[in-house]
Amino acid sequence: MPWHWWADVPTAKRKTVTISVPKPTWDEPAVKYRGIFINDEDWGINQWARKNFEKDFAHGIGPKTYEKLFELMLRLRLNYIWPAMHEVSKEFGDTPENVALADHYGIVAGSSHCEPMLYNNVHWNEKLKGAWNYSTNPDSIYKYWKETAKDRKDKEAVWTMGIRGIHDRGMESPPSGIPERITLLEKVFKDQRDLINQYVNKQWGAVAQCFVPYKEVLPVYDAGLKVPDDVTLIWVDDNFGYIRRLSNPTERKRSGGSGLYWHLSYYGGPHSYTWINSTAPALMWEEFHKAWENQARTMWVINVGDVKPMELGIDYFSRLSWNPESQKTDAQPQFLKAFLTEHFNENVAKLNDLLTEFYRLGTVRKPELMNRDWAISLSDNEAVQLQADYQRLLNLETSVAKSVPLNKQDPYTEMIGFPARIMAETGLIFMHDRAIVYGANQATHHVEIDRLKAALESEVNNYNNKIAGGKWQYMMPGTITGQNLLSWNSQVAWPWAETRKPDTTKKAIQADITRNASSADEQTPAGTAKWSVIPGLGNSGRAMALTPVNLNLSWKPGDAKAPTLNYNFKTDGNSAKVRIDFMPTFRIYPGMQLRVAILVDNKFISTTEVPGSNGKEDENGPNRNQGIRNNYVSALIDLPSLTTGTHKLSIRAIDPGVVIDKISFYKN
Repeated sequence: MPWHWWADVPTAKRKTVTISVPKPTWDEPAVKYRGIFINDEDWGINQWARKNFEKDFAHGIGPKTYEKLFELMLRLRLNYIWPAMHEVSKEFGDTPENVALADHYGIVAGSSHCEPMLYNNVHWNEKLKGAWNYSTNPDSIYKYWKETAKDRKDKEAVWTMGIRGIHDRGMESPPSGIPERITLLEKVFKDQRDLINQYVNKQWGAVAQCFVPYKEVLPVYDAGLKVPDDVTLIWVDDNFGYIRRLSNPTERKRSGGSGLYWHLSYYGGPHSYTWINSTAPALMWEEFHKAWENQARTMWVINVGDVKPMELGIDYFSRLSWNPESQKTDAQPQFLKAFLTEHFNENVAKLNDLLTEFYRLGTVRKPELMNRDWAISLSDNEAVQLQADYQRLLNLETSVAKSVPLNKQDPYTEMIGFPARIMAETGLIFMHDRAIVYGANQATHHVEIDRLKAALESEVNNYNNKIAGGKWQYMMPGTITGQNLLSWNSQVAWPWAETRKPDTTKKAIQADITRNASSADEQTPAGTAKWSVIPGLGNSGRAMALTPVNLNLSWKPGDAKAPTLNYNFKTDGNSAKVRIDFMPTFRIYPGMQLRVAILVDNKFISTTEVPGSNGKEDENGPNRNQGIRNNYVSALIDLPSLTTGTHKLSIRAIDPGVVIDKISFYKN
């Protein structure tokens, strides 16, 4: 039972254990390096280790904590770690026992995208060592890389190549131009590889190396940076779960292969989400399966923040990375059924309903990403439905909690109950605040907000001080993690901190008809290619993805043989519009597009590109800034003048990677 210590899951005791092996069996992982990144640890696991579990270490996360982590990873069949690296933590490699423990447990210790050569520069003293800039101060930086190569030479590792700024900052200037940065990075590669060739033991064969083109480094790579062929390219998501790009046909021939770095937790703009894990396993499947189909198969790493309460996400990742091809489109319900049966075995159906709705509402909006602007932008019907959904989730959690046996109350609360209540209570706060903005009885709604606020504080207090007899004291941050409650790094942009006048002009117009994409009246496949319902995916919980997702499947606009979704709709003879909500995925690689063809009554109307999918904008761009928070981007299409009666809207595939969630019709 992997989570017996980290989630207090009781282990059944048996007097005898019998193992029957009628014939030899063999199993091996599909992805070679399957790892987690302990990150943004300031308010959770570091505080817990420093003040509770590992007081004698005096530096937060140390050998005692890492040994528990390595045991968990071994039980989950994970084998690769990027250790904690924030300023509050002591550098992993500066405590030799950490490195020795990783080696003892068979865990390959690497380093994140901003820690080249396994060297964490978070405490780099520029007054003593000079600027962290390889164009102006190469000798000083090279000296520390050389020391690390000597110190870690006999331990298995994946060496991170390249250079960014101090900690998680962007590359230092000078140089600022992309051509000059290409020249600098290629010199960095040469110097780093010379050190590896000179000092690092090759007893396991070629020394594993990776390059992570994260944030400002990706445009440099795409502009022509030459990365040595045997270095693994680790592609990245946009920090919110959508992969920016994968390998093109030439890159797929590289001997180093490629991999993926992906976030379950993120500390950064437009707004952080580090409190709970509300990322649906269905989204993990959709994106990682796409990576697998497009040959990103060497290294997978997920950012897990403080580990808790990311248990379900970590567990699903461990299963998915071991055998991606065993996971099909129904991956989420199959995983939830297996996990709940293994860990609770009672009331699996109710627990499954609770988690399924929790993940759907987390897709609608993570609690950390909720704010007043979002709430007041909802149409009245959407707000009424959401408030009912949050209340139903809260009621369901209360009911389920009563049915969980006493000896499983702690693991239930840690992994399921606490996140569900945070989701529901936070959502209800914003629905009540919305009602106040739009003129409802202020006193009544303020009372409810105060009650829910107190309930949230009570949930956190229970988690820290009562669960498992106080074992997790200081692990769970409260409702406030920063002085500015409206800043990108606040826990939530709570409405009571708002000083701006609400902009009620942005309230959404209610559609005349909204349909889930999965409700298509008819669909036509094209051989093995088809639109597939992905249970648990999207705001609807049943988004339609074009499967499979590989370079062999593309069609010309309007090709009648392409996989097609058909929706019947009625008009009164006036002009109309249709809005298609796509999930904010990216095209597979630069040079490709992400498009569908739109037809009405079998007549071609237009080619529509998924907004924000071309890779030219980041999470602050005009489409993606809200798209990543809403988990959809919308294309609004004018329909031609139609006669009164029933007509047919057709959406035909063009490019692989499209996911459609909802279809809405508007009368002009």
